[in-house]
Amino acid sequence: MSGLRVIAEAPSNIALVKYMGKKDASRNIPENPSLSLTLSSLKSIVELILRDGSQGVSWIPQLPSLPGGCPGESPQLSSSGIQKVIKHVERVKLRLPVLFNEWKIPLHQQRFEKCQIILKTANTFPQASGIASSASSFAALTLAVGAAFSSSRKVFEEVWSKEPELRRAFAQISREGSGSSCRSFEGPWVEWNEDRAQLVSDSALDQLAHFVVLIKTDPKKVSSSEAHLRIKTSPLWTGRVQRTQDRVMRLKSAIQRGRIDEVSDIAWDEAWEMHSLFHTSQKPFTYWEPGSIHGLKYFSEPSESWPSAPIVTLDAGPNLHVLVLKKDQEYWRAQLKELFPQTSILEDSPGKGASLQFWEEQ
Repeated sequence: MSGLRVIAEAPSNIALVKYMGKKDASRNIPENPSLSLTLSSLKSIVELILRDGSQGVSWIPQLPSLPGGCPGESPQLSSSGIQKVIKHVERVKLRLPVLFNEWKIPLHQQRFEKCQIILKTANTFPQASGIASSASSFAALTLAVGAAFSSSRKVFEEVWSKEPELRRAFAQISREGSGSSCRSFEGPWVEWNEDRAQLVSDSALDQLAHFVVLIKTDPKKVSSSEAHLRIKTSPLWTGRVQRTQDRVMRLKSAIQRGRIDEVSDIAWDEAWEMHSLFHTSQKPFTYWEPGSIHGLKYFSEPSESWPSAPIVTLDAGPNLHVLVLKKDQEYWRAQLKELFPQTSILEDSPGKGASLQFWEEQ
């Protein structure tokens, strides 16, 4: 049996209406809908190597071997993190025969029945810093496993590029490994409700640019999984689901009408509410650092000199995400550098989701 090497990548995503609280933790079914923007260069890269021999899955702390070199750095995974990755590989494999049959993608039966799987991964942004590395890494991993067990790259890529429902089927599997990963398969705007994530069509917004102000890049003391549990003890949890449903509806309308001012207001309200849930849980906690508060204070006092309304949000972390009109990017770059002179600032743009980058028969 010949071997195979595939490399897939998937971007992170930044939610303007947040996924927080789980209805079914075993399947990562969210309590409320969310709506996110898929990014582009802030991404995870997964190299999967199939080798003839005994069955098994192993993760190696090395950069993927992309032609021309691999950007970013290999994450540090704990033993439990590695086991989570291995479990997800097995989950994807289990679903592939039915999925491939439905989409008439040929399954490489010999590889599927007996092979060794070796994984290498990289992120182009700091790990565990509130930029949803689990979302991008599990999306890339899901795609890499799926592609590796097809006997025809041509057929797989053709169906992948033409059939959005195949992407959504992969997203459903990926969601069980990492909930928000289901939003990283399409772009730019994706709504996730219950077990399904799908593209929000007909955006009339002008082209956007994305800044991430890296206030702190240390691992979080309260994991996102723990935050999902604690927020339900907050008195602000009452009515949360209805409020997010309303925000998603209004946000989709604002995107489709090209109203960046309305998008800005909705994202601002949602970010404050999510972090208020953290601050008012029965075991209160915060992700905010002094730099986070400094930025929030600045953006809470709009200036007439601003060329347009910035879209400001935070995920479950201290870092500020600032989305602005592309034509105003230089203005906001200068403003953020002045506001945070000693802080690293990443830049990105909206993207289209997970993609297969490399395929080599060995």
